[in-house]
Amino acid sequence: MSASTSSPTESETYIRDFLAANPSLDAELGDVEVMTDRYTNKEWAEQIKETQRKVLREVEERGKEDGKGWRYDVPAVGDGGLAKTMDHTVLKLDAGQAAIDGLCSEARIEGFKSVCIRLPWVSRCISNLKGTDVVVACVVGFHEGTQDTYSKLREARAAVAAGAAELDVVLNHSILTKHNQPSSPSRPAAPSSRDSTADTITAANTEANARPQNGTTATEGPYSVPGSVPGSQYGEDEDIPDYSTIYKELASIRSLCPSPVILKLILETSQLSDSQILAASHLAAAANFDFIKTSTGFNGPGATLPHVRLMVTAAEYLSSKTPRNKGSPVRGNGKLMKVKASGGIRSLEDARKMLETGAQRLGTSSGVWIIQEGRRASESEKGGEERPAGLKTRLYTDDSVGEGY
Repeated sequence: MSASTSSPTESETYIRDFLAANPSLDAELGDVEVMTDRYTNKEWAEQIKETQRKVLREVEERGKEDGKGWRYDVPAVGDGGLAKTMDHTVLKLDAGQAAIDGLCSEARIEGFKSVCIRLPWVSRCISNLKGTDVVVACVVGFHEGTQDTYSKLREARAAVAAGAAELDVVLNHSILTKHNQPSSPSRPAAPSSRDSTADTITAANTEANARPQNGTTATEGPYSVPGSVPGSQYGEDEDIPDYSTIYKELASIRSLCPSPVILKLILETSQLSDSQILAASHLAAAANFDFIKTSTGFNGPGATLPHVRLMVTAAEYLSSKTPRNKGSPVRGNGKLMKVKASGGIRSLEDARKMLETGAQRLGTSSGVWIIQEGRRASESEKGGEERPAGLKTRLYTDDSVGEGY
């Protein structure tokens, strides 16, 4: 894939220099391959339009006074359940060894689900967390998301080779927004050459999209076989987002990093309309990502309840075949895609609201404070004495501005 002609960002340089210094995590593993597509861009657009229509209608119905709303159980603090919803996070470019070691120490003590860090710190976190059930999550394409696909593939592969169990991948959201932001620079497209092996793997990821439904023909339903979409609203020259490029990037990462690696797609919701959020969610589900995630925390406001409601509704719709959605699920494996809320979650109240709305994972650099706050609230509810704040850690004393979470 051709490289971007623009100057590399600080984040790109950071990863490029690390990979150059660690060839065993990159060059020595050989070439990476970019996947090919299963649909034309117009066919993706037609599918996505149907998802947008149905999910937006469902959100409206659920939000009515007599609607079912969004009300999900929140894990308790006392049994460690709340901590297991949290990805304990340090993503500053200037984070040093002391900050990373402190992050891992806190994760050990509190029993967080993961620590979420940048690629150069994966190996150290793996070492620090031996003997615990805390996993290591690594961001990919952080925080801009506009790195070319080849660069993201190299970074993702290196992270897994270093021991990361989860990858938080930043969507190239500029592809979705460039039509309403003409001044934004475009990114290079994925190569158009086809590869039979890649086609086979991609077909396994998207088989459900092309499967006719019970009692229907191949041309019926929103997810019919390629080339069979009747009466498409898009003309040949219609200026629609390049959904194909987004899908190929996501499918390539999924192919390179198969299950049990957990993949989360960071949408950067503050930069997207509701329709664009649903388009990205649709493509994430089609590529068999495990989570859709709100934000990096570095680009505009973080998680909001309306966005989490929208994403939870989308994830449920895209992962299940029901009489209500009247179409095949996008996901062939039938596994529910989940939602991670991240960005601006700094209190117990913030955490509870996101979880009650349906988020199943939280990204935050304030996890220790939230757990401590939860313990004090639990003691107060029991009528006991309020617990002291306890150990004042790095995160307890840091206001976390600029952490990204």
